Amino acid sequence: MRFSHILYKVKDKEEACRDFEAMGFTISRGGVNPKIWFEDGSFIELFDMKISKLILSLMRLLGMKDIANKFQHYQDADYGFMDFSLEVDGFDLEHENSMLRQMGYSFCSKLMKKKDPITGAKLRWRSTFVEDLKFPFLVATGNFMNHAKPAVIAHRNGATRLNRVVWGADQKHRQDIRALCDDPRLELVEGDGFQSIDIEGFPGTVFQRMYYK
Repeated sequence: MRFSHILYKVKDKEEACRDFEAMGFTISRGGVNPKIWFEDGSFIELFDMKISKLILSLMRLLGMKDIANKFQHYQDADYGFMDFSLEVDGFDLEHENSMLRQMGYSFCSKLMKKKDPITGAKLRWRSTFVEDLKFPFLVATGNFMNHAKPAVIAHRNGATRLNRVVWGADQKHRQDIRALCDDPRLELVEGDGFQSIDIEGFPGTVFQRMYYK
């Protein structure tokens, strides 16, 4: 698998867009959550999580406990860099899901569908959410990239790609994540969560851990 994208939780998406645009980033506003795309296909997704207890309870009753727990975690957590995903092309995550079983993880894998609000295209991809909240989620991109990724990506500040993402975890999680993904952009170290994010071409190059106001 390869590194896919970063989730960044914000209090107000439009305010966050204005702040990132002031830093020289181009924001893609199509879809539910705005995105900062890079040339290598990775992106930062600006999101808020507002989901009712009733919906979370229904998800658990329908066998989507691991997804509901992940969403609950997003809702309860502080603002800022939250989580990341690993991805493969196509619609199939069976090999990766099999590896998760062998590693001893519980998870829920689901085919996701939505309509692109701009083009009207029917987007389909598969996601696997692991019960262990310290583990990233997995994505089989389906036809999402064909329709969602902008044809032209240019940032006024010179940013071109995610160059290095440093994620802190214990030894078991580092070992298991690395077994799934050998992408050199992802550096795994002892710690807890995001440690730093280097963006090639961006002045200063490093986003240290920070939380959105």
